[in-house]
Amino acid sequence: MAKYNEFKNLSVLYAEDDLMLREITEKTLQLIVGKVFAVCDGAEAIEIYEKNPIDIVILDIHMGSVSGIDVAKSIRKTNEKVPIVIVSGSLATDDLLEACKLNLVEYIQKPIEFNALIKVLYCAVDRLQSQGLLVAKINDSLSYDFFAKAFIYPDGTKTILTKNEIHVIELLLSNRSQVIKYEMFSYDLEECMSDGALKNLILRLRKKMGDDSNLKNLAKVGYSLI
Repeated sequence: MAKYNEFKNLSVLYAEDDLMLREITEKTLQLIVGKVFAVCDGAEAIEIYEKNPIDIVILDIHMGSVSGIDVAKSIRKTNEKVPIVIVSGSLATDDLLEACKLNLVEYIQKPIEFNALIKVLYCAVDRLQSQGLLVAKINDSLSYDFFAKAFIYPDGTKTILTKNEIHVIELLLSNRSQVIKYEMFSYDLEECMSDGALKNLILRLRKKMGDDSNLKNLAKVGYSLI
């Protein structure tokens, strides 16, 4: 799968309630993308999406009480741009009308064929790139590449970030100009982090940034990226 290196830093949320189909597609995705969150229902899909950085969402349209359309609607309340793909055995007219309102990348038939999966991943990456979601400018000296999970400097060089550093910078970027309270970082990282541990994590991040002038600390409250 080396020729699909452009997908190796992507994180994909995949929801499918059919166990066999889910396991087959999950294994295929694991060969192609960097991180796969495979879940069996819509409620779990929403929970995973809210707690993790997700680049692409692939949803079965029918999953019990919380459908793929319901999940897509929930995501679209806070994120109009993340690529969403709907999967269905057959798409009824009403479902199609609802899906058309959700700014989808594509809808595909199941079982998902390998070539169809690769096609939608390329379409999703094109969507991310066209919307400028893969690279965010932090300041005149630094950008963040969501695709590579790395800082980019003016000379084109990159510095790869650790898992916790990725969570912190993406949390700050998604809430730009807002103060993120200390406890929110622990919640996002899903681990109990002392003030000292968070301070050291931010310090390591500042060193990699180089120009950290717009990463501000509000004493005893939190941090913000302005």
